[in-house]
Amino acid sequence: MPEADREAASSLNIDPNTFASHLPVISIDTRGQEIPGRYLTDENDGMSHDENGVLLTSLAADGRETIPVSFELFASDEDDPAAVRLSDDPQVDAQAEMRIRGHSSRYFSKPSYQLKFTQEDRVTSEDHDLLGMGDGSSWALHGPFLDKTLLRNYVAMSVFGEIMPYTPEVRLIELFVNDTYQGVYVLMETVRRGDDRVDIKKSDPNSITTSFIVKRDWLSRDSGTFRDFLNEIRETSQPLDIVYPSEDNLTEAQRNWIEREFFQFEKSLYSYDYDTSDYGYWNYIDIDSFVDYFLINELTLNADSGELSTYFYRDLGGKLAVGPLWDYNNAFNNYMADDYSNYNGFIMMRSPLFFMLLKDERFVERTIDRYKELRKGALSDETLISTIDSAAAYLEPARNRNYLVWGYSFDPELVTANEKLSPDERNPKNYDEALAQLKETLLERTAWLDVNIEHLRQYCHESAVKRYNH
Repeated sequence: MPEADREAASSLNIDPNTFASHLPVISIDTRGQEIPGRYLTDENDGMSHDENGVLLTSLAADGRETIPVSFELFASDEDDPAAVRLSDDPQVDAQAEMRIRGHSSRYFSKPSYQLKFTQEDRVTSEDHDLLGMGDGSSWALHGPFLDKTLLRNYVAMSVFGEIMPYTPEVRLIELFVNDTYQGVYVLMETVRRGDDRVDIKKSDPNSITTSFIVKRDWLSRDSGTFRDFLNEIRETSQPLDIVYPSEDNLTEAQRNWIEREFFQFEKSLYSYDYDTSDYGYWNYIDIDSFVDYFLINELTLNADSGELSTYFYRDLGGKLAVGPLWDYNNAFNNYMADDYSNYNGFIMMRSPLFFMLLKDERFVERTIDRYKELRKGALSDETLISTIDSAAAYLEPARNRNYLVWGYSFDPELVTANEKLSPDERNPKNYDEALAQLKETLLERTAWLDVNIEHLRQYCHESAVKRYNH
């Protein structure tokens, strides 16, 4: 990059007319509309719900959940790097439907967004390849706010993508909305079926059987929800949503088949003969995916894992796999409450599926062996810390600009209770402290797991496993 460009991209200037960055830049014009998706409150300032208990969010003026926006993506040529400016020719110039996304993050002053590229009819989807991540119509703009390092999701997807297939690709960018600087965002693939996403066979509406993707998460208005075995026996209150096939393309016969298939796996896991050759749970699932998912979420102390933001997929003719991974904003000791700030203990035991899987000695031994293998490579301290350090160094000029706008958030007295960690002492006072906190969490956690991973055997010991598995 020329020296003049390097200097411009390192400045604190956030004026859209003269702005320059070493990162890709996205500019969105909402055409004078307010972006919908904020939580609604009732007359007592409490949260508003519909008859099914779903939290209500603001709608667009026309009653839709999204608004049409103009989207432009600017990026430097890899072969001829230069500062990125809003006066450049955009790499992508398109129309998209936009709304605020997330659950707890909808409370944050810095929102995250959902984007879907469409044609002018606002219905027909249109694929675009953003920054080399492959074609897709659906994308997320994650706005780190509670995560003061700005890096948790970026680092998680970058590192764990080497372990688990179909992990969403991510890129650090800077965002302008209506020519107003919004700070550093993480552009993310969303979990969808596709050649460049979850590469499973296309669904045939004339067939009862189908490839599928399901998600366990908070109940939402646009979900194709079904109650699974864990709901029936009240081991969880979180429903499953069918992500693929889409609601428009899913037949009732396919919905019933997906429900039966998932129900059968969970029922087998809770049956007294769950570890027999004829009825064993391993007849239904890709065990390696569950092992890797378990280890990644134990390592990261991810509060949502197994119960929220948890995906499963199954290719037609294959076995059920857990994944792709999603949402590590609350991980690495960044959960609002201090429930997961202790580096000791196995947190995945609270997940009904993993509570049962750990009763099987074969699953436990496979998990212990896999942990030791990963600690020599993808999950070594050196790999984890060097990834964080290199990302932080790369981000530096942009995160300095980010905190021109959001720097007040380091003071717990200047943000709401829904925008900070509890108690207040857990909140870092500056960026360096936030980065040190993240690295300390990782090193303390890996040190504990190194010593205690073999203690997983306590959960499959015959004294803990009764005939009827209760």
